[in-house]
Amino acid sequence: MQNAELNLKDYMHLWGARQVPFHDNDELKLFETEQHQRIRELLQQTAALRSVMLLSGDNGVGKSALVAQWIQELSPKLYAPLVITQATLSASAVLATLVGKLGRTPSMFRSRNIKEIEEALPRLGRLTPVLVLDEAQNYSPSSIEEVRLLLGLNLPQQPLFALILVGDNYLLDTLRLQSRRPLYSRIATAYHMEPLTYEQTRDFLVHSAETAGIQRDCFDDHAMQMIAMAADGIPRTIQLIARSAWCEASRQRETLVHVKHVEHALQLIPVARDKVATAIHGVA
Repeated sequence: MQNAELNLKDYMHLWGARQVPFHDNDELKLFETEQHQRIRELLQQTAALRSVMLLSGDNGVGKSALVAQWIQELSPKLYAPLVITQATLSASAVLATLVGKLGRTPSMFRSRNIKEIEEALPRLGRLTPVLVLDEAQNYSPSSIEEVRLLLGLNLPQQPLFALILVGDNYLLDTLRLQSRRPLYSRIATAYHMEPLTYEQTRDFLVHSAETAGIQRDCFDDHAMQMIAMAADGIPRTIQLIARSAWCEASRQRETLVHVKHVEHALQLIPVARDKVATAIHGVA
């Protein structure tokens, strides 16, 4: 581990970087396209109207990161975020988790947890609760139904909270099933988050390099094209390939990433290797 850290420091020095480029960090999440801005608008609208929004997209496209950043920027004077990331919770566990996030003591009994939620929500006053369920496609029908029922506790004039469902490409189809249809019918906004285009992929990598303190080109044109093709516009995959290729170029004491470095990276990253193999097979 110590040798690896020393190597990374040496690599950063070679490139004049202040941190490892193409690596997850808070600043990198500031990279946004018009699509990201539109999603933010819809999230804000959902929160303000206390309605239901579904945000779907490929794994690694950046859904959870965008929602998490938006949640952090919500005014604490207007909203009370309630984020649940454990998508395998049972219906009773979902209730207990909500009770805990509302600052109350969870119970083993559903009726008690319902009562705790009924008592806790009004105490938020003018704050609008915003419930976010990440990896929502993994929730059981009973868990989804429990959440739907919570939307109409005591039949108020408007829902008790805004609900944002974040999940994969199949989430909307999953909710169309008869067992989840009641919640499907309450979705006010469904938005599918698209991968980055080639131009956006290039800008994303430039932004990541600049965030790390590198103010020059890091990839030759062919290397950039190979990364874009292998990553298929998925930011998580783009970063994995670019970082691995950067490490290989640095190991060879080179300060420009070439195709040979990207090819080396592709052999290490299963999801990228699979994509390339599929593309080659399709051409063949």
